[in-house]
Amino acid sequence: MSQHQNITRIGKEKFTFYTGPSSNGFAPITAGITYPDPSYKIYRCCSDVYVFEYLIDGKGYVSQDNRRFRVHPGDAYILHSGKEHDYYPDKKEPWTKIWFNVRGSLVRHLLADYELDNTLFIPGFHQPQYLYDILHTLEKDPVHSSQELAILLHRYIQALSTFCAALSDIPPQAAAMKNFIEQTLTQPLSIDEMADHVHLSRSRALHLFRDIYGISPYRYYMTQRLELAQSMLLHSTLSVQEVSDQLGFSDYRHFSGFFKKECGMSPMQYRAQQKMRGQ
Repeated sequence: MSQHQNITRIGKEKFTFYTGPSSNGFAPITAGITYPDPSYKIYRCCSDVYVFEYLIDGKGYVSQDNRRFRVHPGDAYILHSGKEHDYYPDKKEPWTKIWFNVRGSLVRHLLADYELDNTLFIPGFHQPQYLYDILHTLEKDPVHSSQELAILLHRYIQALSTFCAALSDIPPQAAAMKNFIEQTLTQPLSIDEMADHVHLSRSRALHLFRDIYGISPYRYYMTQRLELAQSMLLHSTLSVQEVSDQLGFSDYRHFSGFFKKECGMSPMQYRAQQKMRGQ
């Protein structure tokens, strides 16, 4: 794939384009709902678009630059202007999602003012009504709704910010450890490294993470690493060796052993099985 190539494969979608006047400050583009379609994929390089999305059902994968997340129902995410966007549904449980695409300096300022300018993933948000209000407003008047859309987006960003602030009740060291794990899935990672990242002893890090998230940090790392490997096997044409290399395994045998232990079958068997099932 060329670095500067934008790829959009759209399947089952309902959407409305904004056709009225806009400015450099605020330029609505489109809003809609994406229905389950395993072939759906969007890739943008250095996009000037802000994308606000909320997962209604199913699962999927979202990447911005080098940050990657698996998303579930109730999760929201923001893809920022000037970044590389890559997102697609889970083949087995393709998503249903609602979204709003927009350009403009007003969006940048709002995200900065509400301290969301570095926020990508908002798990467990469970408040789809804001994007439904935006979609319905645009559907009702695609020509003269710019001012109302700006107000509705402001409210949505404010709600996201309030929700994220509430999450700060999670001990910062636990949240930092989880974030560190999610951003280090393509590298070998030990419990000691996780603990060192948040300046805790190994024992304290284990107990803190388990108390907050109900799983040990290393088990969380292994689970997320497996999901990433499965996604790469399903959604790319990379060889198993290339998947192993991209995930930072020392050699193919190590990767194959890890995958078989976690998944119950080899990477090649997994890929073949999913293809036979039409996934």
